[in-house]
Amino acid sequence: MRELAIEIGVRALLFGVFVFTEFLDPFQRVIQPEEIWLYKNPLVQSDNIPTRLMFILLLAVSLASFLHTFATDSTTPLWPTRLVTNRTSVSESRPR
Repeated sequence: MRELAIEIGVRALLFGVFVFTEFLDPFQRVIQPEEIWLYKNPLVQSDNIPTRLMFILLLAVSLASFLHTFATDSTTPLWPTRLVTNRTSVSESRPR
């Protein structure tokens, strides 16, 4: 019974944080005139993106999350992912 109360409490807390971040105003970045040239001519060190490593990492994290969800019969690991995604979209000024 205690585990159920903890699970409900954690879900309610995460839901509250989600609702709070959902209605935040998007971040408005003010670009100063002296830094516009950085956006017109960005410095690129390397265009090499390790696709194989990114795929392996994505597969491992997804599999671990799926196995945890399957083993514990809980959807709690999905909430932090949603919160990070939501906060990133708000901070990058790209609201849905």
